[in-house]
Order: sequence, then structure tokens, then C-alpha cells
Amino acid sequence: MKYTKALAILALAVTASGCSQPEEPVRSFNVPTSLCGTSVPAELLSPLLPAGGEKLEIVRRSSERSSYMSCHAVVDGAIALSFFWQWEEIETNPGRVARENPYVRLDTYESKDGTYVYSDTGGASRIMCEPVRAHRKGQEELYARIIVAKPGRPNAAAVEKLLKSYAKALEELPECVQK
Repeated sequence: MKYTKALAILALAVTASGCSQPEEPVRSFNVPTSLCGTSVPAELLSPLLPAGGEKLEIVRRSSERSSYMSCHAVVDGAIALSFFWQWEEIETNPGRVARENPYVRLDTYESKDGTYVYSDTGGASRIMCEPVRAHRKGQEELYARIIVAKPGRPNAAAVEKLLKSYAKALEELPECVQK
């Protein structure tokens, strides 16, 4: 009888502890609809940003010669997502651009048309500036990169959607449409 009571209490404790779910993190920040002046749908950013956090800050950096720009989504002091655009030689393979990040593999998957590569932690895409040959003295094309860093949430399908949307938005940059 003594052991039966002890086993019943132990079984109840195990059952009760197994039912409790960890608390879901809560986001106290709003997901933005643009990054450093480039429109990006919040529903495409949201799956890659941390599930919780208090503060989201957008930080922009660019070169004086306008050869590159970076934009970082910083959550609670840690970079969660980074966005870059940069000029590269004409017909540079997006996979080479993706490999400029030595610690992050961004080229697990490739689009059928070869214009972008991506993985669960980011990607790179050629931007379709028209006319291509008229830009940067006919020597360079515009490329975009995205990196998902901790505390961001890796997700290859979400990266692909965001990369395609971001690349399309960059086609409207003054640097891209100058003739």
C-alpha cells in the first residue's frame, strides 16, 4: 500500500510535468515594412526574425563611393538579419557572391534561371538593372545578399521568398535605374 501511494504520486508528478509547455517568446517590437529605404513585406521578414524580443533597430552602413550598402535588423542588441547590395563584375555567378561570407553557407539551392542562390541562413541574387551594360561604365552589375544570423531563425523557403522580393525592390534603386 505504501509503495502504491508513492507510485501514484510519482505518476501524477510525471504526467503533470509532461503536460506543461515552455512559454512561447513574445515579440514586443513591430516587424518593419522597409529596410533602410527599401520596401520589404513584413510577412516575409517575420519568419526569419527572432520569435521574441523587446527592441528592433534598423542600422544602415554604406561606402562613400556607393559601391555597397548594408542594412542590419538588430534585435535586443544582436544582429538577426543583414541585407547587402554591392557591385560586382558583369555575369558574376551569384554563388561566388554568396561565398563572400566565409562562415555562412548561402548557396545550398540555386534558382532554375541561375540568378540567385539560397540556403536556410541566407542567399545572394543578381539584380536586373536595365540596361545592364550602361551601369558602372559597363563593367559591373548589382547583387544582393541576405544573411540570417543568431538570434534569427533559419528557414530556406522564407529566405528564398524574401531574397526574391528584396531583389525586385532593389531594381527600383536610383543606382540601378540610372541611364
